[in-house]
Amino acid sequence: MRKFKVKSFVIIFLVLLVIQFLIVFADITLSKNGSNLVVVTDQIIDIFSLPISIVNKSLPFYIRESLYIKALYWIVNLFIQSFIIYMGWRAFRRVRKKLK
Repeated sequence: MRKFKVKSFVIIFLVLLVIQFLIVFADITLSKNGSNLVVVTDQIIDIFSLPISIVNKSLPFYIRESLYIKALYWIVNLFIQSFIIYMGWRAFRRVRKKLK
């Protein structure tokens, strides 16, 4: 079994964090301006909230809780997504190595 590389996991986590923050920020800005692009950003947010939204449709972004609880759900969702991407990347690299 190979060692878990924390640096790679943190890089994936931070990239997802920035991307999701920018998309949510764009969604809020576009909805205040009344733009038609809100439909697109809403669909992207639905995709990004997928692992934890299986438990509850409004998780992690659209719950009526305090900001602390929203951030906690978002971080948990990011950990799940980062872990899935990290394990998929490791499996892809392992298969690619075996095919050489």
